[in-house]
Amino acid sequence: MALRDFYTGDGENYRKLLPNELVARVFLPAESADYRGIYRKLRVRGSIDYPLAGVAVAMKRSNGHVEDARIAMTAVNPAPMLVQRAGEMLIGKNIDEALAEAAGDVAARTSKPLTTSALTPEYRREMIRVFTKRAVLAAAGN
Repeated sequence: MALRDFYTGDGENYRKLLPNELVARVFLPAESADYRGIYRKLRVRGSIDYPLAGVAVAMKRSNGHVEDARIAMTAVNPAPMLVQRAGEMLIGKNIDEALAEAAGDVAARTSKPLTTSALTPEYRREMIRVFTKRAVLAAAGN
């Protein structure tokens, strides 16, 4: 099953798993070997806490320029969400601070955090902006 089909967007049954099923393996295509991935997670406590906002960036570079980029968010929409426009705006470019910030702006505008945690939706949206910028720069080696 493709990852995009795994999440339902329904808060009560957010994954396509039966009560007696679990995920045992995840297969990555061989062509993903040249990608560099970064994940940033906002949480109240250390690594044991679930994310209140999360950003994943996968980037493939060639000759200093971005050949492909994907940016996804977690915990700020009903299901993990690919921010296609933010990834596409990086392709063919050399990553700098301004471009990483622009990708963060797109991701923040796309996020729709609910008031379901100790942190406000506004703060969580701002952290999507910050984490996206930082993750893009890190994936680019900046």
